[in-house]
Amino acid sequence: MKVIYIKVTFFYFIYKFEGKEDQMMNKITLDHEVERLIAEKVRTIIREENAALLSALAGSINQGLSSYLQTHTPLVETKMAETERNKTEQNEKEPPSFADFAKTKGVQRKTIETAKMVAQCLHEQGPLRLSQLVEEVKKKGGDLGANPSIKMKTIMEIYPAIQKTGHGIYTYQP
Repeated sequence: MKVIYIKVTFFYFIYKFEGKEDQMMNKITLDHEVERLIAEKVRTIIREENAALLSALAGSINQGLSSYLQTHTPLVETKMAETERNKTEQNEKEPPSFADFAKTKGVQRKTIETAKMVAQCLHEQGPLRLSQLVEEVKKKGGDLGANPSIKMKTIMEIYPAIQKTGHGIYTYQP
């Protein structure tokens, strides 16, 4: 019975719209065309608004950047010159760091600081005997310990620029 009812309903539907098919198709086509035109118009308006906003934003960014650079460029140049001056003064005072930090793993921090002091002493004063080096490091607040020759072996591993030239004389060769 259900199958018959569906067929009857379908035939009724076909019968009801028979002859009006062209009108229905025209109405559907017009509806789609109107929707397409509205969507296209909305996209055009959005594109124009986006272009106007982006050009205004770009103009304000350029204006702000140029005013910032006009006021801050002299300050930046002054600071860069001061930094360069400080670097050159610091390079004259301290030896360049040629430490091999890959070999500092497992080495105590105090030993690394002592190694920096030894490098600085040798850079400033040239080649020194181990006894003189111990005194200079003590003046700077460091300590080479009870057996300075063993400590110097560790320091030479950390700083390859520090070398033993023979008979207890150490040099700094960058």
